[in-house]
Amino acid sequence: MKNIFLVICSIVLLFNIEVIAQPETLMTINNNKVSKYEFSRIYEKNKTNLSTGEVTSLNDYLELFINFKLKVYEAEKVGLDTMPGFVKEFEGYKKQLAKPYLLDGKVNEQIIKEAYDRMQLEVRASHILIRLSENALPKDTLKAYNKALEIKRRILNGENFEVVAKGSSDDPSVKDNGGDLGYFTVFQMIYPFESAVYETEIGEVSDPVRTRYGYHIVKVTDKQNARGQIKVAHIMVTTPVGSTEKAIKEKKELINTIYHKIKQGEDFKELAMQYSDDKGSARNGGDLPWFGVGRMVKEFETAAFNLTFDGEVSQPVQTGFGWHIIKRIGRKEIPSFEDARNEIIRKSTRDQRADVARNALIEQLKAEYNFSERVENIPVVYDTTANEYIVKLKFLESDVNLGDTLFSFLDKVYFENDFIEYAHNKAHNNQCSAIEYKNLYEDFKSEKILQVEEDLLINKYPEYRLLLQEYHDGMLLFEITDKQVWQKAINDSIGLKKFYKGNKKNYMWDERWDGTIFICKNKDVAHRVSKIIHKSSYGRKVTQEDLLKEINKDSEFLTIESGVFSKGDNKIVDKLIFGVDLKELSSDNILIKGHKIKSKLKTLDEARGAVISDYQDYLEKQWIGKLRKQYNIKVNDVVLSSMK
Repeated sequence: MKNIFLVICSIVLLFNIEVIAQPETLMTINNNKVSKYEFSRIYEKNKTNLSTGEVTSLNDYLELFINFKLKVYEAEKVGLDTMPGFVKEFEGYKKQLAKPYLLDGKVNEQIIKEAYDRMQLEVRASHILIRLSENALPKDTLKAYNKALEIKRRILNGENFEVVAKGSSDDPSVKDNGGDLGYFTVFQMIYPFESAVYETEIGEVSDPVRTRYGYHIVKVTDKQNARGQIKVAHIMVTTPVGSTEKAIKEKKELINTIYHKIKQGEDFKELAMQYSDDKGSARNGGDLPWFGVGRMVKEFETAAFNLTFDGEVSQPVQTGFGWHIIKRIGRKEIPSFEDARNEIIRKSTRDQRADVARNALIEQLKAEYNFSERVENIPVVYDTTANEYIVKLKFLESDVNLGDTLFSFLDKVYFENDFIEYAHNKAHNNQCSAIEYKNLYEDFKSEKILQVEEDLLINKYPEYRLLLQEYHDGMLLFEITDKQVWQKAINDSIGLKKFYKGNKKNYMWDERWDGTIFICKNKDVAHRVSKIIHKSSYGRKVTQEDLLKEINKDSEFLTIESGVFSKGDNKIVDKLIFGVDLKELSSDNILIKGHKIKSKLKTLDEARGAVISDYQDYLEKQWIGKLRKQYNIKVNDVVLSSMK
């Protein structure tokens, strides 16, 4: 409930907002002013009921809005916004809301468009990996880079890429694929590698590409139009590694038998449930989730995408897992940019694309904030003689005063001891290499700049400020309503009983039917069942389990449903007992046995859910009435009239 409410609160602010220098005050609640702009913005977004299309009048919505504000002000009055749990949760929401603003907007938009353009293509590439640690020393980095260059030279001089890959690549899969990664598309490889593939022409070999795994030499072998996504069902017969020739032959005969059954018209789902060794999908008739390029083994993917219409079934396809029969369920093309945009943004925040946009913002902020760094005090320096980074001695000694300035911007100054504290919290026991220490210092600078920018967002971006306020108020509304209404109604057993006794007439059972329904496959079964259930021994010596065992010896000829049914609970009962006109429902071969139960009062336990809900409504009305008396509410009728 809480998450749903917060989502609703956030939706009302997802549109362009114009800054109003001197907003008109629509109302005051005690000393709190509410602008015409704030109210009209929320009203326009929420006045229409999405399920019914009904529009709430301005005056009616004003009353709802006043109730909302009263609850929020009351929550603040009792200090719910200062509770540690609330503060921690709100800070978490605040950081999530800030993330899109802590990226360079122009660069981020370019990245989003770039990703969509890449979605249009599937690319196939091979690679050779020279493994290298992210924190490798410069001399080791240079060594790996030169090795990669030499490998490229060999390939350009005519050596076979696959042969060179098997002899040189540190990717363990090379022994099976010769470096061939097959087809893939955007977001399926790490960003620098993906960029290298998309920016290299078919048949060409790239320069060394650095990723967190090391250096890659990439050869692009093909590019083709993206095929979108496909949904299939399959029946799989496995051939485990080490199977005998006889076992393999039997498996092939079995898959061919299943395929023949499908061609003869037998139900694919039933056959999947009966025969498929993929038990996860078999229980759903063989259904697999939607997938695109690079998600399945090559043979399966090719066969699936070669199916040309929904319902088409492939011939048996062999993969490394065994044999498959594939049935096409659906196909989706690449979505429009507008439809794909949110998903691209979501995925972009999870990979190095976000780092690119974030770093661009940091460089922009350095100029905007007049960032100044004391180069002579930087903790790590590069030793050109040893060709490596070293940490300055004073940062390694415990009794040295580290009070010199590292950098400053705006009115902020950060000192050496600020960084030492940061490094101590980030590095385990301060045990890290010089290059890691250098990276920590770069992270420290970036974090401090972004922290200041995050604090300034509320003044820079009105839409951020308003959205943050909505989250704040929504969380407070939940907390205080939970305390004053929802939990109170559940925990107040005495009040609940009193409310129930005063409103008993609202909790009545309608006329019901208590009995058993016997659904028979044909007339003969119905005749046999009728004889048994009308004997005096049925229900005493002969149980339902006995009846089912007797009738369903060879196949499922009988199903039984028992219970107490109200009108609308069961179509058979509706038709045969309550006289509902259901012409489409055949009652042939259906037997019933039972009796009607007259309308009567529900006990508190039977009506508990409805009583609690009604009691909550009652408590809320009482609470709102009390708040309206406690707070001084003044509405400016002139401003309100201008909105009509």
